Amino acid sequence: MSLNLPLISLDELPPSVRLPADFPDGAAMPKFLYGDRVEWKSLSDTDNIDTGVIIGRFYLFAHHQNQWAWKYLIFLDSDSYSRRFCSADTAWEQDLTPLEERNS
Repeated sequence: MSLNLPLISLDELPPSVRLPADFPDGAAMPKFLYGDRVEWKSLSDTDNIDTGVIIGRFYLFAHHQNQWAWKYLIFLDSDSYSRRFCSADTAWEQDLTPLEERNS
C-alpha cells in the first residue's frame, strides 16, 4: 500500500530552529541574571508557588509565542513544593517574577 507522502528534506531546517540572523545583538536583554531570586507567577489562589535562584539561561524558540525567548534554569528552594521530586526546573521569562516584588 502506497500512501504517497511528500518527501521531507532534512537539509533545510524549519525557520524556528535557526537562530535569528541578528543574534545576539537583536535578542532582548534577559530580565534575570545568575543569582536572581524568582518565583513562578500564580495561575490561581490554590497554586503552590515554587521559588528559587537562577543558575542558567538559554535562548530558545518559544512556539507558544511564535518567537525566540529566554528560558531559565532555576535551582529550587528547599521549601518549594516541587522540591519533593526535583531540585531544579526551567521556566520561560514571562512565567517568572522577581521574588522581591511579592514582599514589597
